[in-house]
Amino acid sequence: MSSAELTKKGILARAQLRLLLRGVPLLLAIAVFVTGARGQQAGVLIGVVEARAEEAQDFDSIHVPKYQTLWIAPDANGQFGVVATITELIVPRRDGFWHVGVKQVCEFDAGTEEDGGNESIAQAIWAAPVGKAGDVEQQYPCTVHQPEDYAPPFGRGPGDNKKISQCGFTLADIEFLSAELISWREYASQSEDCEARGGRYNARYYVRRVDSNEAVSFEKLFGTQAGGAYANAAAVKPHDDNGEECGEEVSGRDDQWRIGRNAGRWAAFVNQNAGYFGCSVDSLLRFRLPSALTGETAVLSDWKAFYAIEKELEDGFVSPTGDLAMVTTKTEIKLYEVREKAPGKLLLTLPGRPIVMVQWATGTHVQDWTAQLKRIAGGPLPGPVLRVKPATK
Repeated sequence: MSSAELTKKGILARAQLRLLLRGVPLLLAIAVFVTGARGQQAGVLIGVVEARAEEAQDFDSIHVPKYQTLWIAPDANGQFGVVATITELIVPRRDGFWHVGVKQVCEFDAGTEEDGGNESIAQAIWAAPVGKAGDVEQQYPCTVHQPEDYAPPFGRGPGDNKKISQCGFTLADIEFLSAELISWREYASQSEDCEARGGRYNARYYVRRVDSNEAVSFEKLFGTQAGGAYANAAAVKPHDDNGEECGEEVSGRDDQWRIGRNAGRWAAFVNQNAGYFGCSVDSLLRFRLPSALTGETAVLSDWKAFYAIEKELEDGFVSPTGDLAMVTTKTEIKLYEVREKAPGKLLLTLPGRPIVMVQWATGTHVQDWTAQLKRIAGGPLPGPVLRVKPATK
């Protein structure tokens, strides 16, 4: 590719990124409005995992993942607590709060004239403004059958040829959520009735915009320099669950990546599937994610003072004004006041759970968020709507 083409490609990527970030400064103005009162005019909205989809072995044990959103803020006396609890993921965006979740659907494949077809399970991520239903598409919905209508695909008797099998499922777990991006893991496998050898599963990671269903390319999102960083990170040998080299060279596609925690901040990782048994490339990308996309406007570079009092410290998040820190240990989530980059008063302790979202609010916007989130917590939210997409010719 010529230098002129590279320049044109970089300009286009930067224009796309500017378009994605349009309106985000308004959201950040809400989230990082600075106040002079130490720690008493700040709140943190966190999304936690209640239950993962898990790596099921049969259809009966498959379930959708469960999440919870906690709004942590001070009361009239300045005491921090959980002000609102919502049994969905709620994220603030430039046009208001959105809810995000995972919906499970059953798809039917008619098969051939010699069998009764197959049912498979798929889990899909949806997102919509609070008060509106999200959309989940499916192609061939399953219909209701009696238990005697089913049989495993192998070892069938003479009367089982026209029975329905249940093979194949794709599960989804959200691992990161911000106002602009969703990072999730897809786990695809078979039940033991359909694949007795076991271990033959694939795990893939993707990132999408909150308001789009399409996985995004790393280079198209961040530009040519980011594409080079992706290529460098992907140029390592894949390894399996046992840490042994496996598989072949991964593809050149750059839409398989994830967002996770590294050294106290949200970071990007290449994650390309290279085969069964967890065979994949998982490598840190040497590219700093824009804070406008992660919602992380401040980090604490040195956690030594926190390690001194929290021996099992695993991770930490800092408020935009630097006067509050939320830390996670193996068993707890704790909120501390911060004085001169060191932990001060312990403000709140909660049971530990995996965190997928952290959004801060400060100043007068704390009261606004409190009012809105209490309203959201007080009433049922509309579930996603299933839409059957037309069959392709």
